[in-house]
Amino acid sequence: MNSKKVISAVLLVSDGPVEHEYFEKLLTINNSELINLIDEINANFENADIGFFIKYNDFKSDIVTKSEISELLGDVKPPAILRGLSTPALETLAIIAYEQPVTKMKISEIRGVESESSIKTLESRGLIEKGGELDVPGNPILYTTTELFLQKLDLSSISNLPTIGEYFNKAEEE
Repeated sequence: MNSKKVISAVLLVSDGPVEHEYFEKLLTINNSELINLIDEINANFENADIGFFIKYNDFKSDIVTKSEISELLGDVKPPAILRGLSTPALETLAIIAYEQPVTKMKISEIRGVESESSIKTLESRGLIEKGGELDVPGNPILYTTTELFLQKLDLSSISNLPTIGEYFNKAEEE
């Protein structure tokens, strides 16, 4: 079995980063051997002038499009994270992203309608998660965005979200 083929194929078909532990067990290798293989795969991609590479840290890897190519793809297709999400789900996701940690009640209050189904959809896609409970009677669940949300939007931190004011020309419009 060719380890480089296995690594690149798994990353290509996965929906997000793959933990290194998975590859280490599958291929019976250690982390430094895995990193060496990933570097070799990236060198092969570079030599073949391929439009993507493997982005990795010490714990996980993901196959991503090179930034100069990503810019060209923006007009071709929408980001996969948004594909198939309803308007209510997108509204809910935006509220959670900007207000987190936030309760379902607060989300519904901001939207003006019940948000239960949107929250379930976003949870099932791995874009939001339960981030704890509010310390009040009833202990309502607090929702936050996930690492997958950040990765799919190519953000290093939630603080990198654009401020709402960037989309308004005049202060009074905000």
